[in-house]
Amino acid sequence: MKLIIAMVVMLSALTGYAQSPAEVAALKLSARVFTWEVDNKIDSLHNVFDAKFIAYTSSGDHQLKEQYIATLKSGKVVHNSINIEESRATVASNTATVGGKGKFTITVNGNQKIIHLSYLEVFIRKDERSPWKMLALHAGLLPN
Repeated sequence: MKLIIAMVVMLSALTGYAQSPAEVAALKLSARVFTWEVDNKIDSLHNVFDAKFIAYTSSGDHQLKEQYIATLKSGKVVHNSINIEESRATVASNTATVGGKGKFTITVNGNQKIIHLSYLEVFIRKDERSPWKMLALHAGLLPN
């Protein structure tokens, strides 16, 4: 599954869009975040989320870093699989955005469903030598 996510992200980056090395790095990090969500790698997610991280979910809720992590830890929301259909990165100075869409198979309170989402991730870094941190995530429902 990890390989599928990474391959789709990389193929979409290479087809139709010329992406800079920094933009490709942002796409790779985005793919790793999705893999960590599926693999329930809470420590990895905790490390990549900025202290001021905020997520706006497809249900319209917003959660700060510790709330989002607690939701994943609790098992209330489980990411079973994520199939990215397209993604594109833009880097300006020390800010990167990754936007795309995909099909997310999730289990919410024991009920599994597939949702078609658009998403926008915002990453920041102090300087070019610093690691990217995810500052914000926004997900919106798309028609199936």
